[in-house]
Amino acid sequence: MSLGPRREVESKWRPEISLTAHGVWSKALTRLCQCSLPLILLLHVIGVINVDTWVAQLWQEMYTWPLVHWAMIEAIVAAVCFVVWISGFFVINELPFMKRYRMVVREENHPLGTHCMSDKTKHRVWASFPVYVLSIFALHLVKSAPKVQAEAPSAARLVVELILGVWAYDFIFYWLHLAMHRFPNRWHKHEIHHELKVHPVCGTNFLSAELVVNQSLEDGTMQVLVNILVQNLPLYWGLPKHKLSRLLHNMLVTYLLSEAHSGLDLPWSMHRLFPKILGGAYRHEFHHHRRDCCFHQFFCYLDDFFGYMPPKAADA
Repeated sequence: MSLGPRREVESKWRPEISLTAHGVWSKALTRLCQCSLPLILLLHVIGVINVDTWVAQLWQEMYTWPLVHWAMIEAIVAAVCFVVWISGFFVINELPFMKRYRMVVREENHPLGTHCMSDKTKHRVWASFPVYVLSIFALHLVKSAPKVQAEAPSAARLVVELILGVWAYDFIFYWLHLAMHRFPNRWHKHEIHHELKVHPVCGTNFLSAELVVNQSLEDGTMQVLVNILVQNLPLYWGLPKHKLSRLLHNMLVTYLLSEAHSGLDLPWSMHRLFPKILGGAYRHEFHHHRRDCCFHQFFCYLDDFFGYMPPKAADA
């Protein structure tokens, strides 16, 4: 099923994006990551460990921290996590022994003194952090932050709120994202987000983690508003979302967004850990290059249903 014909792509475009060949150790690391959560769940169910106790102890300690009760803590956590994730993926991208995980093949590193992007793009990337934090500060001048609950959440509540929160964020923004592509060059200026890095030596266009925050003010505002909406949805039996879930949500979403823009096919990438469920960096690389497929931020199911898969999958 399709919502309309695919947008015409320049005929000179060639599918130079590809999953990398993973060796035995890379595949073993992927399997280890895939097994870790089910193993923890199994050990919890049979009584070897008690995850509820871990969560309760963590929250009892965190509740005593004054910062947790600060209205701006969620915004600061999101901003700091973006810096950490983006910096981490940038370093991984430049390590000589990690080049083989690049989905757009290029041997060269970033030349010293260049960011492989225009000054305007570089300024938008750096400005995104203070703009975001100041906008949330302005919001709290007119709207109080939710009350911090003293009681700890159960492990089940934490997991449910995290999973449903990520799903809701992805589902709601999917339709906004699709609309911005169906009606391009409008007030949202979404085309800014699709600027790619251009290597000054080899001329290759590629996606990199720092471009996750390369957005127009209008586009970025929509993403922030969707996240605020999701953070205030009662996702567990009608209860207000727990503060610990809200903080972990911001950590997880910023990681998933940064990884999706990393341009890397790592052993722990989401498209490796949850194939056919999460599109991850592989599908998002196609989206940024082609702009006519893979509109999900994280998942795959709506793109698969409407026929917006990557070219090879769509032609299969």
